[in-house]
Amino acid sequence: MKIIVWGVFALIAVSWTSGAALLAQLAQWSAHALAGVGGVSTGAIAAIAVPPWLAPWIDTATWTAWQHALGAALSSLSALLPSLGDVAGWLIPLIWIAWGVGLIVLLGLTLTGIWMIRRVKSTTSIRPQSV
Repeated sequence: MKIIVWGVFALIAVSWTSGAALLAQLAQWSAHALAGVGGVSTGAIAAIAVPPWLAPWIDTATWTAWQHALGAALSSLSALLPSLGDVAGWLIPLIWIAWGVGLIVLLGLTLTGIWMIRRVKSTTSIRPQSV
């Protein structure tokens, strides 16, 4: 039973780490790409290429739709674009801090589960003998 608990821990930990790494890369890429846009124009937004790590999972029509949505959002937020590159400076460490806290909580839950399994096994193994 303990092997199953540790296996589930490992699976969730790998998924959690992969998600954090992907989110950190996405945050860094988008902050630097958007900070380089400067003034909002449809040509500048259309020039943003699909990141190489995302290209196998997204088609051209979806990427174009995201670019149009991004253009509409950025037209209202054009004053914030110059400082957007600095956001990656604190956002990425914040992502990894959240990853660490989540992993510590997951480890605590796993150790609690192991402790509960041991406790249940020890109470069931000590049974009074009938006379």
